[in-house]
Amino acid sequence: MITALNIEEKKSRGVLSFLRLKTNKIRVEHLYCDKAAIKCITYEKYRKTVDWNAIDRFVKSQRNHLLCPADLELSEKGYRRFESFELSKRMCENAALYLLSEAKDKDLTVSLIDPSGEYVPIPRDLFDFCGRVTVVTDCEDLYLDEAARLLEEKGAVLCVSKSRDALLDADIIIAPDRIEEPLPVRPQAILFTSQSPLVEIGCCVIYKYFFDLPQKYESIRPVFLEPMYFAEAMYTLANAHELSDSVFRYCSDGVTVHTRKSLTEFLKTRI
Repeated sequence: MITALNIEEKKSRGVLSFLRLKTNKIRVEHLYCDKAAIKCITYEKYRKTVDWNAIDRFVKSQRNHLLCPADLELSEKGYRRFESFELSKRMCENAALYLLSEAKDKDLTVSLIDPSGEYVPIPRDLFDFCGRVTVVTDCEDLYLDEAARLLEEKGAVLCVSKSRDALLDADIIIAPDRIEEPLPVRPQAILFTSQSPLVEIGCCVIYKYFFDLPQKYESIRPVFLEPMYFAEAMYTLANAHELSDSVFRYCSDGVTVHTRKSLTEFLKTRI
């Protein structure tokens, strides 16, 4: 069971408003789709104080990974907002693959940043659209084994390096994990990642992705949850793995919003 919580502020319109006489209420709705079961809790707040004990009777063991709006102030007594970027990690890979497929330029150089060796399958997909792929990783052995397989099966040469300086040749960079340190990059490069970097990066960094949620999931999405946040929950908590095949409809660097077409045109101006 996945639990979603929202607190609706019910404001009185005058000193004698009947709302002042009303008590806080809780509405509970259950929503289902495939393997997903959602308990949607709405707390109608007529008075100043939120009764977290009352809410807790419905939340129970879900209190440490509640789906809720980002601006909702949760109780400090074990309550925590659900947060995941697992789907966004797939989105940054899909975005890069889409861009490469549209560019149709085998001379483009792509780099993958994977310090812990978690994304070994990605280069195999990249070689379908480009001829030069470099992996920057601290787990060279894992990638050297994959490099040998790629050479034998596809005749593709995968470059593997521990040095971040290998990124200086890249036109497109994929960094699924959050970037926490400065990187040596070309100003013209486009970098795809899953979250806003913790440091400034000297190139275009795409980290927000938006796509149309399939209708079966849209139909059970609580209205107070953003579609992409809900998609992350479905992917992570409800095994909606088909969402990982999605390609962005819009993406953003936090300032500029790109469509698929505009991002493709943007790449042409950078190479």
